[in-house]
Amino acid sequence: MSSKLLGFLVCLGSAATIASIACSGSGGSGFGDETGSSGDNGSSGSSGFGGGGGDGGVKPPCVGLQCAQVNCGSGDTTLTGKVYAPNGKLGLYNAIVYVPNAKVDPLPKGAQCDKCGAVSGSPVVTAISEPNGSFTLKNVPVGKDIPLVIQIGKWRRQVVVPEVKQCQETKLDAELTRLPKNQSEGNMPQIALTTGGCDSLGCMLPKVGIDPSEFGKESDGASKAIHVFAGSGGQAGTANPAQNFWGDLNKLKNYDMVILSCECSEQLGNKTAAFPAMTDYLKAGGRIFTTDFMYTWYKKSPDTAFATLGDIKGGAPIGVNPMVIDQGFPKGKALADFMEANYPGSAGKVSCDVVFDNLNSIDSAKAQQWASSGPPHPRVFTVNLPVGVPADQQCGKGVHIDAHVNQGGGGDSVTSSYPVGCGTTLKPAESLLGFFFFDLASCIQKENEPPKPPPVN
Repeated sequence: MSSKLLGFLVCLGSAATIASIACSGSGGSGFGDETGSSGDNGSSGSSGFGGGGGDGGVKPPCVGLQCAQVNCGSGDTTLTGKVYAPNGKLGLYNAIVYVPNAKVDPLPKGAQCDKCGAVSGSPVVTAISEPNGSFTLKNVPVGKDIPLVIQIGKWRRQVVVPEVKQCQETKLDAELTRLPKNQSEGNMPQIALTTGGCDSLGCMLPKVGIDPSEFGKESDGASKAIHVFAGSGGQAGTANPAQNFWGDLNKLKNYDMVILSCECSEQLGNKTAAFPAMTDYLKAGGRIFTTDFMYTWYKKSPDTAFATLGDIKGGAPIGVNPMVIDQGFPKGKALADFMEANYPGSAGKVSCDVVFDNLNSIDSAKAQQWASSGPPHPRVFTVNLPVGVPADQQCGKGVHIDAHVNQGGGGDSVTSSYPVGCGTTLKPAESLLGFFFFDLASCIQKENEPPKPPPVN
């Protein structure tokens, strides 16, 4: 370790004590990424803008990388780029990008009540990615080996920018700003996938770039990010029946999110005892994806407020394709812009393999409708839990797409050899699922409000 880096880390101390430590002088260094790499900062160390005015209008001393922030007058020192899925191709919305000023805290696995408003590492500058993934960080510390964090919930990658030049724009390559493909590159949420006979939802996961080495079974524990369980008609994970998993709250709480593939019918026999556990999992901070017949997880919940989020008639009658995105709220507009960025000319519409008409209406006081189609019924909705409490008391979330996102065929099959058997090209509906897959990982907030970057310290 170089003398500059050692001095910087001593100056930084821990995240818990950073506010009481003042460092100044030349230099200022980056610090280790997820794998422990680090480097010296070669900047000259201009005075920073580390805090508000104190007594007599005197600013407190700058701290760490604050001391490498430079007043450019009419210009600025910026970092620009796009946040991508692990495949480096799908631009992602609502990712937090920031320069930390201390080591970031570890991320635990499993369901938690994740609140918006803060990230670890005492950030000096922060930004939120646009629907196409683009971001701009302003007033970035100047120098070499500047640390950078890209994060969506428990997806997190720490990288080092080789050099940031004073009062200039530094453009970052996609390879630097994508999310991690595997756990050796960064943090990933713990995900459970239940397979089914009618919707190969699991094929979206390798297509967005998750490494095949991260697919396993329950007994693999945290060494594998994705555990596969077999639902009715699902071939992959046959040694791990879903009905032995989703009725056990303690098992469910080991996962940050659960993807529930359509089983071709309601299949109440393998779920009835599990409805209370799944509801309690969501209230504890769990996240679920469902399509078509998996509306049963909402409709059959023992929680009356949750079960009455809308008029769910069920039965899987055929609806009209394509779905039309509701752009009347900020995040709905962001979804339409996301689809347009990835499928130019989509004009706010998304085609699926099959669209169903299981929903007559959604209670807007309980859930958010994102898309509809003829008859003018909801096709996509999200719901935050517990239902009926203020947003700052909600912890979990469900996403339902009333369609088959990937009905199979064309090289897409979740079989015993999964993830082998899936193609490589994302269908439009799979990109729609991808939007919610990553957005679902983020902290719980009001869906009808635009996300905000966390404050700087």
